[in-house]
Amino acid sequence: MSYAELRVDQWNDRSEQAADRLAREIAARHDLTLVGLRHTVYAGRPHRTAVFDRGGLRFALVPGGRPTLGYDASRFHPSAAQQASYADSAEEYGLPPLTEYVDAMTSPVREVDLPATLVAVEAFEPGEMPVPSDDPRVGELVGSLGHRGGQAGTVSSADGLTVELDGTGRVTRAVLVEEFDHDEAMAALTALGLRTTSPDEWEWACGAGATTLFRWGDDTPDHGYPVEHPTGAHRTPNLWGLAIGRDPYRYEVTTEPTVVCGGDGGVVTCGGSGYFLGWLTLATAYRDGDFGRWLASADGYADETLTRPVISLT
Repeated sequence: MSYAELRVDQWNDRSEQAADRLAREIAARHDLTLVGLRHTVYAGRPHRTAVFDRGGLRFALVPGGRPTLGYDASRFHPSAAQQASYADSAEEYGLPPLTEYVDAMTSPVREVDLPATLVAVEAFEPGEMPVPSDDPRVGELVGSLGHRGGQAGTVSSADGLTVELDGTGRVTRAVLVEEFDHDEAMAALTALGLRTTSPDEWEWACGAGATTLFRWGDDTPDHGYPVEHPTGAHRTPNLWGLAIGRDPYRYEVTTEPTVVCGGDGGVVTCGGSGYFLGWLTLATAYRDGDFGRWLASADGYADETLTRPVISLT
């Protein structure tokens, strides 16, 4: 059997010894280091995760199969708080009934055949280059902003330098991001021997077969946007062990230039359009077609081009 044929049940039904042996075979075949196996539970669903390392990039095994993707809004039973939030938004912006809107903003229900793959645990910026903390440009940026100790934070310059600071004012991470368009980002991944996810692969990687609106269920906090909640199910690695769909501002591009997943660039949050609408941008099947087409147009602009690298199994 090709490793690409590995299904979820075939993986989880294996004994510990057999799963470990298979993971080591996959690592050897694809020139990876096996980081380890562990049993996890996410939103009440158990799974055995396998994590691999490739030159400092972590990848998790995402088994394949014939999953049902997309979302049918007739299944959604909103809470009273979700209904109230949407009613306010609908009144202000002239939106259709909630079910109709959710259907319009999620991909259609469909069955697809997907191979098992290794998917990056974290989103990846192809144009991101680490900068030493003692680089003069880092000191210049921090000094110019007069950052003081006592509060962690992130500072950025107009030329793409971003510096993360801890509570003492110590630089914990500095990167210089080169602006890449979609084609350049894809080419950069190819040069690394990687590719990004298709829209179908992204949904499967995010939802892991969950039939609910969000990968964790249908509920959302009554108040605040996702970025205002530093903890919660959206911040926790999903069933496959991926840190995915956590921040609407950090959407991810796919193989389709007009289809982005995992967010809307912060449009709803920044515009204060309503809490439920803000959380909806993290729905597994969320698709903002207007935003995707604008981003791929000549007028589109992005501060970063996040991707979800994939290693195809053979």
